[in-house]
Amino acid sequence: MNMKGIRYIFAVLLAVVAAVGFSPCAMAESVRDERKAIREGNRLYKEGRFLDAAREYDKALKANPASMEALFNMGLTQVKRSATAQGDSLKATFLQAAATSFEKVGADAARKPLLASKAFYNLGNMAFNKEDYGQAIQLYKQSLRLNPNDENARKNLRIAQLKKQDKDDNKDNKDQDKNQDQQNQDQQNQDQNKDQNKDQQDQKEKEQPKDQKQQQQPEINQQTADQILKAMENKENELRAKVMKSNNGQQASGQSRSKKW
Repeated sequence: MNMKGIRYIFAVLLAVVAAVGFSPCAMAESVRDERKAIREGNRLYKEGRFLDAAREYDKALKANPASMEALFNMGLTQVKRSATAQGDSLKATFLQAAATSFEKVGADAARKPLLASKAFYNLGNMAFNKEDYGQAIQLYKQSLRLNPNDENARKNLRIAQLKKQDKDDNKDNKDQDKNQDQQNQDQQNQDQNKDQNKDQQDQKEKEQPKDQKQQQQPEINQQTADQILKAMENKENELRAKVMKSNNGQQASGQSRSKKW
């Protein structure tokens, strides 16, 4: 390509830049502002001045909204701020802001694969701290797909898998204990019902009327009844005989006395 052609292409590029509202000088200045703000933010981050660091990263993002480095560092800063936040609500706000930053970086994996891998790694740590081990496992795997050499992600993946297994085992044991407790309770209720029914039956028998109890006694058979009647007849005959004998004796004594007179 001759010099004339090069000049033509350069002129076209300048026209395109002007059409979108940027100039080469403005773009260069924007990049300088972004880099300067990121460097200052990193210095403040290392000093533990996380609020000031967040302000610098925000400046970098205003200079270049597509700055994945500034966005990633902002996510790290928000995590640090959540650790010292007063109140669960503020802490949750910082963590949500951090997660949003990391997710945006992860979505740009095609352009920044290593940075996206770190973003997924940090998202995995956040899920792990919430004891959401299943989610943490998936995020660590995404991190390793983008950077298979990340030993920290591999180690944390294994820990998360073990934690999830232990949690699942404990859940199964609790379910079994709950079922056993329910069975024991059912058996205890059955035993109590049996005892209660027995007590009710005993009480019912105690409260039965006397005539009802007598009706339940065995009846006297006919042979026994005949024997009782025969015995009564014999006693009556003996008594009658004694009376007659006594009368006869009295009559004989009266006749003797009359003869003496």
